[in-house]
Amino acid sequence: MPVDSPASRVERVLIGLAVPLYLLTALAIADGRIVILSDNNVNEDSVAYVFPALALLATLLYAYIQRMGDRPHGGSPLDRWFSRESEDEMRERLRQEQADADVSSMGSAWAVREKEHLERALGEEE
Repeated sequence: MPVDSPASRVERVLIGLAVPLYLLTALAIADGRIVILSDNNVNEDSVAYVFPALALLATLLYAYIQRMGDRPHGGSPLDRWFSRESEDEMRERLRQEQADADVSSMGSAWAVREKEHLERALGEEE
């Protein structure tokens, strides 16, 4: 069974959050706590505006994640919090990052830089 990416899980959570918030907004409008079209525009409860604001935020985040789609990892600021990669892709990328940061390769990189530095120093002396 393939495991979903963290971004697809977040999409489901955002939809699961937005739908009830839209329902609460509809109930607040029906109850009169949110007045949309009125001359005096007096609301019973200004806290009721939290529901539509959170619903809109969840919907915008969902749309943004959907829009990012198949772009490579790191193409979105949200990739720091939850990745759009599948588990296999993420595992492979992390192995590659681990191999790049391996201590044994650091020694060879240091040796190459030291050699370049010495060559420049000898070139300046001549």
